[in-house]
Amino acid sequence: MDILDFPQELLSAVLSLLSPADLVKFGRTCRRAQAFINPGNQILWRTAFLLVFDDPQDAWSMMPESAPVTGKENWDWYRELRRRLRALQAIHSQWPTLDDEELVTDYLEAILSIVDTAKFGPTAREKAQGRLPEVDDRSSLNLQRLGAMNEYQPGLEALIHDSGRSRSSAGSGAESTTWYSPGRPVTRSMTWSESEKQQRPDSASRLHVLHGLTARERLEHKAWGAARRIAYDWHLIGPQSDYGPFLKDGSGRVNWRLLEGVCSVIGRNFSMCVEGHIAMPQGFCFSIPHRTLVDPTVPEDWARVTGPWLGTYSFLDYADLLAFNTWDNHLGPRPTLDDEPEVCGDLSKLDLKLDNGIKNDPRLKSRLPVCTDLPPLFFTGLSRGHGGMHRPVIGVRGCVSLVPGAREVRWRFIINYGGQDQWQLEGVQPGGIRSGGVFGVWSHCEHEENGPVGPFCYFPMELCKPTAVVLLG
Repeated sequence: MDILDFPQELLSAVLSLLSPADLVKFGRTCRRAQAFINPGNQILWRTAFLLVFDDPQDAWSMMPESAPVTGKENWDWYRELRRRLRALQAIHSQWPTLDDEELVTDYLEAILSIVDTAKFGPTAREKAQGRLPEVDDRSSLNLQRLGAMNEYQPGLEALIHDSGRSRSSAGSGAESTTWYSPGRPVTRSMTWSESEKQQRPDSASRLHVLHGLTARERLEHKAWGAARRIAYDWHLIGPQSDYGPFLKDGSGRVNWRLLEGVCSVIGRNFSMCVEGHIAMPQGFCFSIPHRTLVDPTVPEDWARVTGPWLGTYSFLDYADLLAFNTWDNHLGPRPTLDDEPEVCGDLSKLDLKLDNGIKNDPRLKSRLPVCTDLPPLFFTGLSRGHGGMHRPVIGVRGCVSLVPGAREVRWRFIINYGGQDQWQLEGVQPGGIRSGGVFGVWSHCEHEENGPVGPFCYFPMELCKPTAVVLLG
């Protein structure tokens, strides 16, 4: 009996055991086979999809009501599988940005779709079987697939850093070569050209933030200056963005280009601050919701406010900050911030608890809209030096809410010492609810003109693993 004479249900069950590549090969055997595996056979392609990736419904069902779900209404299993595999294959080639611009945009969206639909908790069936949430849940096929890209890191970094640049773009100076030359590692803001910056899609910046520091920016000295030119640009923040990493259009949405620069600068400073003794939580596994667990004694704490946090901040010499931000053409070349000295603060530990009694605090009122799918939370706490560092205890209070769109989480910290409110910290948890770190911008509470600004970060302490290995005899 010919296999194509099997009942459709049985044939689908048999073919579901094949990989997507083998399904395509099967379709090439004859016209009847090709007709059977056509893109309209959604039952077959759903099974093929779920052999490789998580069921997106697992992630969608746990997201807040207003969270945008691109393509959910018209989800096509064949199309989504094809675009994801095509994006992964392009990354394997190491030079995905040499493809057509429209294809590159699709690659970015496909990789982000893998992150956004990664399974981040037990399904309803698994819960019914008694499975409990875990801090280190490795059951996600999406995260396994993304983790397997480590050997193709140059291709992923090319997608992150080079998207949106024209092929004719080149660096300046005697060592100039094309942006795509393997001999010249570059990063998103190496160019001063505004047109170059505008060509790079926000999806590339968002992918960079979710991925974390790349080998390119760790090795390329000028990349640090490039990131500083974003993180310390006080023209990118202001009252329209509540002095945080948000767009200045009043929408309350994340300014991914600014957040990208912040994450790059403070990520490297955090690594120096802890002197390699603590691993910074970064990477796709820390860029999915529900990475930390709810404290059962505080069930209303949907954001995992309660508990210890570790973080730091950094700043430029004020003269360098002022010179960079007040530069004009008559003053000569603009400072690059490649070599200007930068100071990283001590590692701080926050101990926070929910405190609804401060919800009417005027300093916690926002100019920007927030998503109300989950109620804003208010908290108070203390900031101390970590690991035996002695300094005065500092008071902290703040609030946390969902960013419009319900994907990212917004945090505000007010730092008080000497009996006075001194600093306002505006940050974003880019991975979503109870994900990894909070990254943002600090400024003075009074927001005087030309005041100091800089990046900061805080991480849930349980995600900051010691790097030392202790052998027990």
